[in-house]
Amino acid sequence: MESETQKKIFKRTFKFSRYKITKQKTSGNHFRDVECPEPRSGHRIVVLDGNVYTFGGYTPIAEGGSVNHLLFKQLWRYNVAARCWKLLESTGEIPEELASHSAALLGSYMLVYGGTGLPFGETSSNSVHICNLNTLEWSKLDTEGTKPDEMYGQAMIIHDNKAYVVGGTTGYSYSMDVHCLDVKTKTWTNLDGKNDSERPPSRYRHEIAFHKDRIYVFGGGTAFDSYDFKEVPFFDLTTSSWNKVAPSVEFPEPRRCHGCVQVETDVYICGGFDGTRCFSDIWKFDLNTHQWKKLSVKLPTPLYFHSVFVTNEGQLFVFGGVDSIENNSRTNTLYSMWLKIPSLSQMAWQAMLNYTPHIARIDKSKLYEAGIPLQFIKQIDFDIPNDETISQCCSMIES
Repeated sequence: MESETQKKIFKRTFKFSRYKITKQKTSGNHFRDVECPEPRSGHRIVVLDGNVYTFGGYTPIAEGGSVNHLLFKQLWRYNVAARCWKLLESTGEIPEELASHSAALLGSYMLVYGGTGLPFGETSSNSVHICNLNTLEWSKLDTEGTKPDEMYGQAMIIHDNKAYVVGGTTGYSYSMDVHCLDVKTKTWTNLDGKNDSERPPSRYRHEIAFHKDRIYVFGGGTAFDSYDFKEVPFFDLTTSSWNKVAPSVEFPEPRRCHGCVQVETDVYICGGFDGTRCFSDIWKFDLNTHQWKKLSVKLPTPLYFHSVFVTNEGQLFVFGGVDSIENNSRTNTLYSMWLKIPSLSQMAWQAMLNYTPHIARIDKSKLYEAGIPLQFIKQIDFDIPNDETISQCCSMIES
């Protein structure tokens, strides 16, 4: 018969799998006194050097028959190697509009644009803030040019040091304007479409992708409608005009508030909401062939108003969101899934993390002597709690 040790080893046997979604283990799953972000929606995440950063978000809290609305002016970091969350002490000009903003990674900076405070739409923003993720210092960019209106729920993507912003809402009216911010010159430009007849309906909480000087728009809607995927609109930057492509027979159901990432010429969308239903399905759109494909894998639970990000190696992270329409409840669960096969060194690192759940407790010099590349050692947060409670927690994770 197998010994208990053999069973534990077998349980942790590493096998790389593409399109397999897994729940990221955290110390906070077991003990209340371990830091962990509260469930939230309307936040954003970025991932840098083995760390998942989440900023902002919203949750309603029911107290004595009434509901209090809470916004999170917080920057959290989850270290994948250490399996620990940490509430970071950031300084500087921190954004006040903390829900349905846009965020993107630019080098080691998180760029945050737009968003709303409470009540939704009453205090929207068209400001650009950046956070140095190494120093945790925030600053507000002084921009020039034709700025977008103050809105939230916009879609934003960065390409060649230019941030493209599409659509959004004031809370009362909706937009489909396309603006470009040159990050180097800090100048906004309004990219007016020439053929308004092809201009798609105005919307918010849509997503966009960039390919061959085209900005593709996926889904979105208003407070009352969700737009379908029978046709995918795109804005052509070379002609400053709107057009559309008609995909294959199979395509996702209409939705807004979904997650979307781009891996080379593939766009993945997951989850979302159509006004009555919440989705858990995952779809892939080929930007070359304009064909949709529904993946066999699903999110473990239906989600909307969640946030997603994909690393350069192709690892998707999904955090938070609304997980129940009936209960209007949020989650703080973090999932990950590989969307492409990474490098052999990355796969070896993933195996190392699987077999060494306590790697953050090993002296870094010993890891270096053992042959672990410095680039991966730098991804470990060695500054984690070291009390008896956390040690017990790690034992539970290991077993």
